[in-house]
Amino acid sequence: MSIQILVDFTKDSTFKNRLREIFNKYDPIKIYQGEDINVDEYDSEIVKIVEKFNTSFELDTFTNAVHLVFIEMFDEEIAGPRNLYFNLAKEVYEFLTHELKQL
Repeated sequence: MSIQILVDFTKDSTFKNRLREIFNKYDPIKIYQGEDINVDEYDSEIVKIVEKFNTSFELDTFTNAVHLVFIEMFDEEIAGPRNLYFNLAKEVYEFLTHELKQL
């Protein structure tokens, strides 16, 4: 039986907030306008990407999955090239890997 990470946005949590910080730091679509305005801008993408983490077993696969989520949510032109997502994917992957080890 494998353990999966789930994100619950119905309650405040340091886990959720850390993921928001990472996504807002990289802001791949350039839509984040500040904590007081739209701190939750990437919540939908975060949920989908955490689901992809649960089936990704290496950083390269996860980076592809992150990029594909943004293509799906926005479109290929807005999402831009895969290489724009490597640092975001790497930091999220490392964070989620660490969290998984804590379970």
